[in-house]
Amino acid sequence: MWTARPFNSDNPNPFGNNPVIKPQEQLGTESFKCPSCASNIFYQPEVKGMMCRNCGNIYNPSTFEKIGSLGFCKERDYTGDNDISDDDKKRHEIICDSCGATMIADEHMMSTMCPFCGSPTLITGRMTREFKPDYIIPFKIDKKTAENNMYQWLKTRKMTPRGFKTKSRLTKMTPLYVPFWVLDCAVNSDLYGVGKRHRKDGTEIHSIFATAKYYVKGVPFDASLKIANKLMEAIEPFDYSEMVKFDNKYLQGFYADKYDQRPTELMDRFLKRMDRISLDTTDTIAAKYDEYDPDPSKTFSWMSELTIKYCLLPVWFMTVESGGSTYQFAVNGQTGEASGQVPTTEAVDKLDALVRFTNSKWRKILLIGAFIAPAILFVITFSGTSDRFLYAVFLTVCVIELLLIAINIALSVIRSVGERTSRKIHETVDVVNDFDKAPGMDSYLDT
Repeated sequence: MWTARPFNSDNPNPFGNNPVIKPQEQLGTESFKCPSCASNIFYQPEVKGMMCRNCGNIYNPSTFEKIGSLGFCKERDYTGDNDISDDDKKRHEIICDSCGATMIADEHMMSTMCPFCGSPTLITGRMTREFKPDYIIPFKIDKKTAENNMYQWLKTRKMTPRGFKTKSRLTKMTPLYVPFWVLDCAVNSDLYGVGKRHRKDGTEIHSIFATAKYYVKGVPFDASLKIANKLMEAIEPFDYSEMVKFDNKYLQGFYADKYDQRPTELMDRFLKRMDRISLDTTDTIAAKYDEYDPDPSKTFSWMSELTIKYCLLPVWFMTVESGGSTYQFAVNGQTGEASGQVPTTEAVDKLDALVRFTNSKWRKILLIGAFIAPAILFVITFSGTSDRFLYAVFLTVCVIELLLIAINIALSVIRSVGERTSRKIHETVDVVNDFDKAPGMDSYLDT
């Protein structure tokens, strides 16, 4: 039995005659290399292919033919200024000491506050890396137009704090070129749902499974961690007919942000948005039924034939602090589309607090008191005494009982009315004051 155990030199066989164990045959591992850059490549289920995380190319798992690319201009670290272009030598980096945001500006541009967090603590330093996107859409609207568009948009918001919509806040708007990855691809989706047909003798219920394949073009994904993704989606779409090859002259007088997310790190975001776009195709399915309920939880999409471009897109950006929270606002620097997320007035919070109080332990205490008071009245009534003190107690308890009943009735009414009012406010105000919805399939479908 001892010799059947694996040999361990630290614990030799106490009976001697340690057996000589032949070394185990080691399993070999095979790594696949990218045909373009020789880096390791791995199978990526979301794109049904082998993906290189270095150059972004995607290959057929069987033939290793190139079927797509997430390739982009990759920034390189430099040890000095020798490898930086002459144009980049004329620029400088503005770094926020509070949130760590980095902006690129020309030699004549300075900033007095961070557009992302509003902090005035900024550090200026020389460029340390090359900065050269593939494409750019130049700014088309000026600051005055952007301020007016934002002001008109703010006027449509409901129940905001007093003074939040004032024009004075809009003077903080900063022109910023935001880094985007612009994606073209084919989308394959499995769609699930439940369809209903109403008949005279009942309702037919059908479990629906459908597949869809379509092509999208120019779907933008911001590559900055400091800007809310929903905010950038809310000011889409951009008109790519005005996109041009990147030229340094377009940055003069404007700030530019640098990307801090590579395309290979955004696969989850790509797929989630493609799932949302795919749900637009359910209109065709819904037309065949009296009622149709799609099941987004079961919808699954994957992409193929991917191509991507690294672009700078124009955005007028603003950050506002209110009630201890920070709110971001943006205006599309090309189309003028404005959006953001605004807070609701304190009155809504106070109403919610009042509704919570009507369901709190204090109301339970009042209810208990309302039951105890009649018991005290019963004892006093049948005690057989005519003492004036007991009579005074009797009257006091009666008054307290009436007050408790009145308070409980009032709290019940407040709770009922308050819950309905609060629910109605949140159903309307929260939706209106949140980020606008992102464009659907119609904006990006490649016909």
